[in-house]
Amino acid sequence: MRERWARVSQRLRGEALIVLFARIASVGVGTVFVVLTARHLGPDGRGEVVVAFTIAWATTSVADLGTSISGRISLLDPDNDVRASDVVSLVAALLPFQFVLSSAVVAVLSATSLQLSLGFSIATVALSMATMMFNSATSFFFGLRRYRDVLVVEACLAGIQVIALIGLLVSSRLTPTSAVLTMAVGLACGSLWFVRGSGAIEQGLRSRGATRWRQLIIDGLSPMAGFIAAFIAFRFDRIVLAIVAGTHSLGIYAVALTVPGTLRILPSAVAQVVSDRGRSHVDTVAGLRRLTRIFVVVHTLVLAVAAVAGWFLLPEVFGEGFVESRDLLVVVTVAEAVLSIHLMHQALLVGFGRPKGIGVPQVAGAAVMVILDLVMIPRWGMQGAAWALLFGYSVLAFASTTWTNYELRRNRP
Repeated sequence: MRERWARVSQRLRGEALIVLFARIASVGVGTVFVVLTARHLGPDGRGEVVVAFTIAWATTSVADLGTSISGRISLLDPDNDVRASDVVSLVAALLPFQFVLSSAVVAVLSATSLQLSLGFSIATVALSMATMMFNSATSFFFGLRRYRDVLVVEACLAGIQVIALIGLLVSSRLTPTSAVLTMAVGLACGSLWFVRGSGAIEQGLRSRGATRWRQLIIDGLSPMAGFIAAFIAFRFDRIVLAIVAGTHSLGIYAVALTVPGTLRILPSAVAQVVSDRGRSHVDTVAGLRRLTRIFVVVHTLVLAVAAVAGWFLLPEVFGEGFVESRDLLVVVTVAEAVLSIHLMHQALLVGFGRPKGIGVPQVAGAAVMVILDLVMIPRWGMQGAAWALLFGYSVLAFASTTWTNYELRRNRP
């Protein structure tokens, strides 16, 4: 048993490290993006950028109909005959829906106190389209278990985007609109590279794609509900805070989330490999559950160290205009530690549970998050958002733990 555990642990660590490096590349450019926009544009400009990315992920969670998850699950299953071309062609068919949806959301928000400009609105729609493309592309590459290819693309893309952002800053052209457009162009180019490298074009996007679309969409409905719920749990507070308190407060709150949010690459990488190895029937439930428990403890310790460091470094890195972020840091860091419990159980559920049950705990947790955000943020502002995050993540972790244990017992041979 010890030798078997050592082999499993070694293989998983190797794959998890590759996924982690890919996440580091993505988060690295994200961190540079946050620092540059925060220091140069201030809390107001940073808040506008957060609104753009929130809209992009909100519309993506609806427009792809959960096919980014169902496609990955289908490609991981050795007994499923879904091919990369089926997933790519379906995503291409759903892009017009994303365009219409993101345009409608931008139009509605522009009529509120946010008052988004025309140029920024166009950039936000472009970012929404590119986000959906890139999210789906990386998802089906993970489904093919081509982790190294994802690492190469994200590393190259990160370098190019950082150079572009620095160029905008040096030339005094860095604005919320130009920053969002830069990220959109980079994501779109990365998506096209993934499609070309997947072999989907050679397989033929029209030969069999339509015959598989129906099943992918049906299998994606519950993941879509989970994706929407995850957006609500992770990002709905930003929309409420922006409307209630303005982009200035949102910018300060978003910077407080940067420290624990950056470290989310650790559970995300481990969860990705855990779910993929479970779905591919490579490892057992017992072995992967043991690893996830150990990881949650280690990740909590890492977050504690990061919170202490962040307390001293936030004003130095982002500027004195963000000193209020320190008051929120401890609360949101504890919330992130609680969230890692949910992420690990969600990985086990994807790997060993039924696709139709993936979204159940996320929907339950998101419902509580909506109530907390609508009650606490209008009354207490940024502090209310931070505490709502902690309470909401606690409910999400409890629901995910309970439902995952139920599904694993139900599917035990």
